[in-house]
Amino acid sequence: MEFFNTLGRLSSLVKNTNNSEKAQPKLLRLWFLTIFTLLQLGKLLNAQSSYNLVDNYSFENNVHCPTSLSDTKPPMPWYVPQNYSGVYANSCSSIPNASVPYNFWGSGISYQYALTGNGYAALFFRNLFGSNARNYIQTKLKDSLVSGGCYYIEFFVSLANSMKGGCNNISIAISNNIIWTDTINNPHDVIPFNAQIYNYGNPVITDTINWVKVSSVYVAQGGEQYITIGNFKYDNATQYQTIQTSGYGGAGYYVDDIQLIPLAMEPAYANAFAGDDITIAQGDSAFIGSLTNGISNIAWYNAAGQKIDSVAPGFWVKPTSSTFYVVAQTVCGNYSTDTVFVNVNPLPLKFISYTLRQAQGDKVENIWVTANEVNVSHFNILRSIDGVNFKVIGKVKAQNKSYNEYGFTDNGQLSTVDGRLYYRIESVDFDGRKQYSEIRNIKLETKTGISLSPNPAKEFVTVECKGAKELLIIDYLGRAIKQFNNATQPQTINCKQLTKGLYVVKATMANGQVKTEKLVIE
Repeated sequence: MEFFNTLGRLSSLVKNTNNSEKAQPKLLRLWFLTIFTLLQLGKLLNAQSSYNLVDNYSFENNVHCPTSLSDTKPPMPWYVPQNYSGVYANSCSSIPNASVPYNFWGSGISYQYALTGNGYAALFFRNLFGSNARNYIQTKLKDSLVSGGCYYIEFFVSLANSMKGGCNNISIAISNNIIWTDTINNPHDVIPFNAQIYNYGNPVITDTINWVKVSSVYVAQGGEQYITIGNFKYDNATQYQTIQTSGYGGAGYYVDDIQLIPLAMEPAYANAFAGDDITIAQGDSAFIGSLTNGISNIAWYNAAGQKIDSVAPGFWVKPTSSTFYVVAQTVCGNYSTDTVFVNVNPLPLKFISYTLRQAQGDKVENIWVTANEVNVSHFNILRSIDGVNFKVIGKVKAQNKSYNEYGFTDNGQLSTVDGRLYYRIESVDFDGRKQYSEIRNIKLETKTGISLSPNPAKEFVTVECKGAKELLIIDYLGRAIKQFNNATQPQTINCKQLTKGLYVVKATMANGQVKTEKLVIE
């Protein structure tokens, strides 16, 4: 409110000033400068909750720029509950190992910007220097937690891209006292503790590009004062997922932006979240909701109002058409709902096959097969004499089934065309969207010539030569492998009975004239 009051006072001062030539420009500059400053301040203040009990939540205060690997302790009040200090990186570092966004971690160069500001923690949640080796960071909260109080906790992690894979058990332990480990025998021992804060289902996190949120609702026992981030399970209880063949064999993550917020002060942090609206292709799945743990009173409904889940805060759905889902939940007495829309785009129309065949009377048959027809109005048959300029010569209504067979015969005066004709199919949706098949061509023969369709051929070929007394199919060795006498009608040959390669079709006319044509079997 003070922000708007300040702007109002400055605006009135600018309007009411009498020194229009001198004072106005100064006041205008002051006005815009104040707007800019307050907006930037607003961004910083909105970066975290004002009730966040985690001090220095993004490691941007009390920064000590790392100058060596032994000088990478986190900024106060964060500290390492082990005899080890290499857990912090900042863009101000004078060594590449602990810089941002580039740092040398594991067995290669890693790259990640801080989620907020210029620094982040860097922790191994699995195999720091061998089996069951970990490191942790810890801090004392601004205030102790109240017994029975509800709190929302979140932090963000990103897997370093120099790692071979990622793990689960990425968690926060909340304790009344300091959690410590044996700093004499092994400074990297697992700290055995039953951590309370995990993502729902405790999944393996393998994202090396984005910052992944780990969040949970927590009901306090009372008196908790410390939080510790790390993996509190041994290797035999930790899942590991390989994502690349090269890299370091452990699982190292960057950590940033830790918040622990009393829901009594900011209940909106526990509001239902159904997920961001999303568009998927038909046949794909979409994740809706969240992975926030600790929500016990929850219900999901589909567009028909039917309950589809009452356990998970988020899960995968695979709708066949555009729809929406609603989540309703009660967290610590706060009831809320949210809706997510999943828009399903149909798969693009697929032309499975398209062939041309010259029929009797110099007609050209167009035969095509399609799949994934959804919302298709009709097909236009296009013809061209040069393969560039096409015109519509026919129209066929779409069937809109999963598998469709179509045929169209071009009855134009094709006998007057000398050479090749080119065809393609145009699909037209009800909304006007269009898709095209590949261009096919056919060489038309005159009444005294040899017609081969298609050529090249894969499955069958139709041979026709009007006025022929005899037709021979001759292979590359000169052997006649097919013979047709008195071949006045088209002859169809099964190409699967022939070896792939080049053949010659020889036609002997009634007047003794001989005509030949090359035939290619693919």
